[in-house]
Amino acid sequence: MASDSDEENVAVVLDVGSYHLSYGMSGDDIPKFSKLATATKDDTNNGQAPVYKAKLVDKERINEIIKMAVEDLGVQPEDKFLLMSNPASMSMEDKMSLCEIVFESFTFPGFLTLSESTLGLYSTGRSSGLCLDVGHTMTTVVPVYEGYPLTGCPSVITSPISGLQLDELLKKLNPKLAGLDSVAMTAVKKQLCQVAENEPTMIPEYEMTDFVLPDESKVSVGNETKRASEFLFSPHYFGIKSPGCHEMIYNSLHKVDPDGHKEIIENVLPMGGTTRMQGFAKRLQLELLGVLDYEFNVIDQSPAEKEHMSWIGGSVCGELTTFEQMWIFRSEFEEEGVERICKKKFMF
Repeated sequence: MASDSDEENVAVVLDVGSYHLSYGMSGDDIPKFSKLATATKDDTNNGQAPVYKAKLVDKERINEIIKMAVEDLGVQPEDKFLLMSNPASMSMEDKMSLCEIVFESFTFPGFLTLSESTLGLYSTGRSSGLCLDVGHTMTTVVPVYEGYPLTGCPSVITSPISGLQLDELLKKLNPKLAGLDSVAMTAVKKQLCQVAENEPTMIPEYEMTDFVLPDESKVSVGNETKRASEFLFSPHYFGIKSPGCHEMIYNSLHKVDPDGHKEIIENVLPMGGTTRMQGFAKRLQLELLGVLDYEFNVIDQSPAEKEHMSWIGGSVCGELTTFEQMWIFRSEFEEEGVERICKKKFMF
C-alpha cells in the first residue's frame, strides 16, 4: 500500500462520476487533472460518462479513462497501485467489473475501490458520519461508521433529485436557458443559484439581468435562480415525488442501529456540486433542527474543498495503513478469481 516512506507504492487516485472526473497521485493536496466525465484524450468532450445513476454503463469508457490518466500522469502502471471511487449504491457486480478491467487491461499490482461517501468523510479528517451526496443524476444518503458505509441495510436512501434535474427545472422556469449545455448550466448554478434560509412563501419578481457564460456569450436570468433551488427541500412544490434532502437524512438515520447514532449524526456531510450553492448548508442545518431531537453538526466545507472532496479523500486513504487489508493484489486476483476475492475483500 502507499506510504510516505515508499515512493514506489504511491497510488494513482481516480475519481469518476456521472459528470466529472479527477485524477492524480495519493499524498497530493489536489488532483493534477480535473475534467468532464465525457473528456477524451484529444481534449474534446464527445465521450460517454461511464457511470450513470450509480451503474457502470460503459466498461470500455472506464478503460479509456484509466489509460488517459496513466498517460497524463506519466506513470508506469506496474509501479503503482490504483485507487478508484465508486458510488455508494453501486452493485457488487459492477465493482467486480472494475476489478477485471484493472487487472486484465493494465499491469497495476494492486487495486482498491472505496465509496465516495467514505472518501468524502476522510477528506474532512473523519471516519464516521452521514453523507448527503447530491450528484449529477441522483441523490444518495449514506451512513458511514468507522470508514464502512452501511450499504447493506435500508439506511441508504436514494432519490431522483439531482443536479441534472435542477438544470431541467431552471430551463423550464426560464426558456432562455433551454439551449445551454451542461458546462454553461453548471456556471449558472455555481454563480447565481441561492438557497433561501427559510421556506419562502413568495419570491418577488425582479428585473432580468445578463449573465456572461464561460464561452463569453450572454443569457438573461431572473428569479428562477432562487426559485429552482427550493426543490432540494420541497420537491413536491414542483410535482416531484420525493422527500426533501433533510427528510432523506431523517429517514436514513432512523433506520440505523441506535448504538451508532451519535457518531454518525455528529457529522452530516453535504457532497456533490449542487450542495455548493450559496446558503445550502445553512438551510440544511435549519431544516434538520425541525426534524431531529438530538445534537448534530452540518459540515460546511469551502467551495474549493467541495470541488474535489472524493478525490482528496482518495489521496488520504491511499496513504493510510487503515485500508491495507482491503487492497486486492494481482496475485490474489489471478489465484482466486474476481468473484471470490472481491467478496472476500468486501470492496466498499
